[in-house]
Formats: sequence, C-alpha cells, structure tokens
Amino acid sequence: MELRNEHQWPVEKFEAIELQKEFAQHVQILPNFDDVTLIAAVDTAYGRNADIIYASAVIYTFPEIDEVEKRFHYAEVKFPYTPGLLYFREGPAILAALEKLETTPDLIIVNGHGIADYNRCGLASMVGIAFDIPTIGCARKLIAGNHREITPQKGSSQPLFLKDREVGLAYRTKDNVKPLFISPGHRCDIKFAKEMVVQNLRGYRMPEPLRFAHQAANKYKRHIEKKYQNKTIYIKE
Repeated sequence: MELRNEHQWPVEKFEAIELQKEFAQHVQILPNFDDVTLIAAVDTAYGRNADIIYASAVIYTFPEIDEVEKRFHYAEVKFPYTPGLLYFREGPAILAALEKLETTPDLIIVNGHGIADYNRCGLASMVGIAFDIPTIGCARKLIAGNHREITPQKGSSQPLFLKDREVGLAYRTKDNVKPLFISPGHRCDIKFAKEMVVQNLRGYRMPEPLRFAHQAANKYKRHIEKKYQNKTIYIKE
C-alpha cells in the first residue's frame, strides 16, 4: 500500500496534538457508495514489558471474509500512553504493516476510534488520512463523548455525541455484552460505518476481520518473543 501523507513522529504531547489538529482538517465524512470487496483490518499487541508493539494488517474478501494477504511489523514504543493520542504510540507499527501489503483494500477497519475521539481525529482517522482510504474506527472502550443507555439486546444502539455533534454510535453486538463504539474515520459516514461493522459480525463481539487481526497480532508477538527468548529483541528501523 502507498502511504499518501507522511509526517515526522512527534515525541512531545503538544507536538502530537498540533499534528492531530492539522490532520483533523483533512478528515472527510461523506457517504461511501463504492463497492467493498476487500477489507483490511489492523490491530496490535504489546510485548512483555510494553516496550515493543506488534502490528498485524490482514486483508479479507467481503462478504466471504476469506484471507487474502497478511503482513506484520514490530517497533519500539516511543510515545507514552495518552488518551486521544493512541496514533502516536501505535501508528508507526501500524503504518509499517499496512505499507507492506501488496494488495490495496477498499476499506480499513481499525481497533480504535475515528471521529469519536478528542479533536475528532482518532487512530482510525489518522490511519485513513495517511493512506487516503475509507476507514472505520471500532473500539471496545469509550474515551470521549456520551450516549444514552442501551438496552441489553443484540442489535440495540444509541447515537454517540461529542460536544453536541453526532460522531458515531454505541452498538451491542451480543446480548448482555458491552457495546462496541463505532465511528467513521475517513471518507465514509456513520451509516456506512455501522452497516459494514454489522455485516462483518459472525457471532462474536468484534467484527470478524478485526477479531482475526487481533489474533494474528498476538500470534506474531509470541513468535518473535519465542525467537529471541531472553535475548534483546532486534528492532527494525
């Protein structure tokens, strides 16, 4: 995949916020009428001491969800965990894994927020802008915004608001299970984001491509840690 918008990686919080605000100006929230036949899902796993991050990027056919291609990358964690700035912690590994893909997907689903994030530009939005590809954020935890109470039945949902603006939705994918927080990241809208996540559910809390990407990232982490065992893990630059 071709990286369309490159930038320097900030090391200070205020630099990261400024870059996030700059990227936010390029977020496009609009209906997506393109046919989706290939979906890329990305997720990460952290090493034993949380000093190394492992990213997986996996492409699947849609609606069959058959694996087409899978790539990985690991990198040193250089940015502290800061709510709303997850991109600057996980982004270097995620972008590198996506760049290794030889196939260009029609859509990327990211384990993180899109515009339902501080400055309305979360991890999914930043990734989407970086490659200029329609991107959806699908997160397990809410970090910004609010919604009304959701009934416990599968399929129930409530709009998610941030500063009186609708930015996504809380959606219950299974009975009596915590909801997912879905939001458009780039080049799509809330309706499209919801439809794509729902159509990729296969009986689990997370949509199937993202669930497989999560498993792949953890498997990759175990492989690298086993390879080096008690030795210092060689970091690819």
